[in-house]
Amino acid sequence: MINFDLNTNDCEALLRHCGNFVPEDDDPREKRRLLSSLEVLREALIEHLREDGSQG
Repeated sequence: MINFDLNTNDCEALLRHCGNFVPEDDDPREKRRLLSSLEVLREALIEHLREDGSQG
């Protein structure tokens, strides 16, 4: 598990990049791995924002 120590603005900026990033790698397997990893990161960031919002 990864714990984030991010403020809301930084977290939202990372979320935007996760959604907009287009890999330039020519290897389709590597593209899939990266996109899958970014999706997992996106979900974790969303959960972080939910938890942070419920604590404040």
